[in-house]
Amino acid sequence: MAQLHYALYRKYRPSTFADVFGQEDITSALKNQISADKVGHAYIFTGTRGTGKTTCAKIFAAAVNCTDSVDGEPCEKCDSCKGLAEGSILDVIEIDAASNNGVDDIRTLRDEAVYTPSNCRYKVYIIDEVHMLSNSAFNALLKIMEEPPQHIIFILATTEIHKVPTTVLSRCQRYDFGRISPSVIEKRLKYIAEKEGAELEDGAAILISRLADGALRDGISLLDTCISSGDSAVTLDVVRKMAGVTDKDYLFEISSAVKANSSEKAIEMVAVLREKAIDMKRLCEELINHYRTIMLTGVGAASEAAQADEIEKYKTAAQEISTKDAVKAITILGGCLENMARGVEPRIELEISLFKLAEKVTEYNQQPQQKSVPAPQMVQQPAPQAQPVIQPVARSAEAENIQPQQSVEKANSSEKPMRATSTIIDKPVGTGEIITCDFWSDVIELANKNDAMLYGFLRDSKAFLQEKRVLIDGSEIFMAFMRANQDSAERVRGIIETVSGEKYSIGPYVKKAEPQVKSKAEQAIDMLKDNGVPVEFK
Repeated sequence: MAQLHYALYRKYRPSTFADVFGQEDITSALKNQISADKVGHAYIFTGTRGTGKTTCAKIFAAAVNCTDSVDGEPCEKCDSCKGLAEGSILDVIEIDAASNNGVDDIRTLRDEAVYTPSNCRYKVYIIDEVHMLSNSAFNALLKIMEEPPQHIIFILATTEIHKVPTTVLSRCQRYDFGRISPSVIEKRLKYIAEKEGAELEDGAAILISRLADGALRDGISLLDTCISSGDSAVTLDVVRKMAGVTDKDYLFEISSAVKANSSEKAIEMVAVLREKAIDMKRLCEELINHYRTIMLTGVGAASEAAQADEIEKYKTAAQEISTKDAVKAITILGGCLENMARGVEPRIELEISLFKLAEKVTEYNQQPQQKSVPAPQMVQQPAPQAQPVIQPVARSAEAENIQPQQSVEKANSSEKPMRATSTIIDKPVGTGEIITCDFWSDVIELANKNDAMLYGFLRDSKAFLQEKRVLIDGSEIFMAFMRANQDSAERVRGIIETVSGEKYSIGPYVKKAEPQVKSKAEQAIDMLKDNGVPVEFK
């Protein structure tokens, strides 16, 4: 029978406070309480995932019940320590609040808590993800926490401390578990790799420690995955392949393309990376860290994100990309990451963000602004004798006329066809009357049923008809995206044909600039001139 393989994070889970990495202040405080026999009745451990909250809770539960504890550490040899490790002693109860979050579950706990422990000094309740409890469950828990029996200790663990009622927090000793530094994670990974007989390169250990983002458990799990890949050694390429990340060269190329306002190049690289099975969310996170390193390098601040062999590259990048642009990129990509978490298609969201960063959308069909003419100043002259009084009559303004943009070069039939990426949105031509597109609501409804991504773009849009063309009144980002994605433009045409039964070309809808209306002063001056009254200007 094959031997059961334990995940490395379980196999190397610390059993004493001395083995806990990166939380020395907390472990020292807990050991001092146990040594001085001044143990509290309720604790709450908070912090991000994989930082040792549940591990420290289990060690604390073993240490308070150890009969031969030394300096607050469990001996791991007495009957209590062995029984708790083997699971034969049931005086330490772990509860997952995510799946036992009702008031009845806490009432059951409260009813059982009054009984003294069977084998240990204390009965310890470890409630993981306590923030998942309902309000009524919190109220039931609060009742027993206010006046607990002498043999009861509560240890609450949570990753979202803000969701725990203050009435519960006020009755607990709080310990905040911080993110573990990459150097500490790297040291632990090398120790585990050596114990497992695996060859772990320094560069690979550094990359894993950074991808762990302060969570030691995540780092160990990734190491376990890399060791199980079948490669002879855990190298930098193995880590990138198993974690679904790209190397720094691609990050520099993407940021350079954005700096050069070449969104086509940036999106082309995204497509190439996606074909290599690179995770889009992970790539977005890497780009955020990339721009963060550029930002910190630009202001002369030290950054753990840059390896020794990358410092010169980041110094060069910081000279080309301003701190302001780096902050803008971090902000836009951060919003991209949030949208990905809401279920938006990751690739589409990343492409749109790169469009924003490259500012290509601002170049799409811009109307030149008319220069404003300052109103002339008039010097009053004495009125000529025997001149009749003339009432000023305002000139009629031109009726508003909505036309598509006319400043578009017409294609010559003898010219070679242009690249598809620049002609996806049909350029607005023709001078036919523009009317409201009556079937556009049906187009949006059909897109909602068949194409969620297109519906997200089209749901707030409007459309107009000009001869056999549909002019779409959408956002600049949508129009720029359509120009660079032939498939999306074809899908829009297909939906229009399905709804209307006819083939239409598509293009942007641009409102013609309103004619400038002369002020009353200018109209009065024109009237005087028409009647022969001399007018002088300063």
